[in-house]
Amino acid sequence: MKKNFINILIAILLVISITACSEISYPENLAVKPGSVAGKTFTEYEDLNIQPVAASLSEDYMRGVDASEVKALEECGLKFYDSDNTEKDVFEIFANHGVNWVRLRIWNDYTVAMDPAYGALGDSYFAPYGWNNLSRTINMAKRAKVNGLKVLLDFHYSDTWTDPAKQFLPKMWQEYKENSEALAVAVADYTKEIIVAMKEADCAPDMIQLGNESEGGLFKKDYLGNELSFNHDQISACLVAAAKVVREELPECEIMLHMSAGGDTGRLSNFFTNYVNKMVDGDTKLCDAVGLSYYPFYSSHKTLDNLVINCETIKEKGYKPVIAEISYCYNKDAYTDNLGNIFYNQSDVAGTNIPSLADKEGKIEGTIENQALVVREVLEKTAAAGSTGIFYWGTCYLGVDDIMASAYENQALFDAQGKVLPSMDVFAVKGTN
Repeated sequence: MKKNFINILIAILLVISITACSEISYPENLAVKPGSVAGKTFTEYEDLNIQPVAASLSEDYMRGVDASEVKALEECGLKFYDSDNTEKDVFEIFANHGVNWVRLRIWNDYTVAMDPAYGALGDSYFAPYGWNNLSRTINMAKRAKVNGLKVLLDFHYSDTWTDPAKQFLPKMWQEYKENSEALAVAVADYTKEIIVAMKEADCAPDMIQLGNESEGGLFKKDYLGNELSFNHDQISACLVAAAKVVREELPECEIMLHMSAGGDTGRLSNFFTNYVNKMVDGDTKLCDAVGLSYYPFYSSHKTLDNLVINCETIKEKGYKPVIAEISYCYNKDAYTDNLGNIFYNQSDVAGTNIPSLADKEGKIEGTIENQALVVREVLEKTAAAGSTGIFYWGTCYLGVDDIMASAYENQALFDAQGKVLPSMDVFAVKGTN
């Protein structure tokens, strides 16, 4: 009898275990335990003099970093260290260096390992292993909140990276690829599901970005690369449906649309015509901010003066301008994996988009000081033009071979050992650090 009881108990526990594994979960132990790292040799940066942003910057100005990879990187064994060489929760490190917001992207697929079919195109973008699923996003958002940081949630509405050249319909919505009305309902339902889950976990976002660099539209192809034919009005209907859900579930949460090539005035004009102007529900405006990506090493992103003009235009139209993505390299050959960096040598580091920082050859050398100078120059000039925030992209994007290889280590705000760079201190308000 006792043996039968034990067998029944084991069976019950097994069922409970299987059920629990099928549910969305996140680790309860949110904080990374600090500890001594004596014996590990770190690079010292005491001789560097990083100037923080101007004192005139308001305290609520969004001094943000994109930290989307953090949880997945930690699962790969990476650790992050503050300037005192002590391991800390990376969100605590952010707060220690003047950051007050974090940006977290979310992809639709909830799984840890993506379906092998995503590799059908032979494209590395289709092997992200669920880095940005809901459970990891909740974990990071909770840790951000614990450290006093606000959260910008970036819906890609895809199972993988999105930008103007890559806007793939999630696999879960393939049945709607010829039915825009049903797709709009699915987008709204999914948006609500994510928001409710984060609310219940006490880490609701403070701002939500609907789409990522999506001036050309969402859902341009299915997940196998076949062209889809949704027009701007159909995609706008999807965004409006999602925005209504945000307004209902999180009335205080602001909504942002996001485009690439932040200094391109023609692109901004089309973005307003095709999407921003359509974000209304009767007399209610469903968009509060317009985000711009600005990478000064890409000529397509135009000059800093062009970026300033676009910020002024956005403000004049009644929206908040936000520099949603920016980065610059601190080193030409910082590697944490065997993948080459986006810049391979000094001649690749173009600086002509910000003439005030360029040398006589029109370049901005990849140094820690110049990494901070680029951010400060863009931040202060766009803030004067009305921008309300800036988010550094790839902040923690250190690579891990065969799992999360990266071409952006040399643009992170941490060195190859995981130690915070002094350039992050640019986010501190002058006179307060």
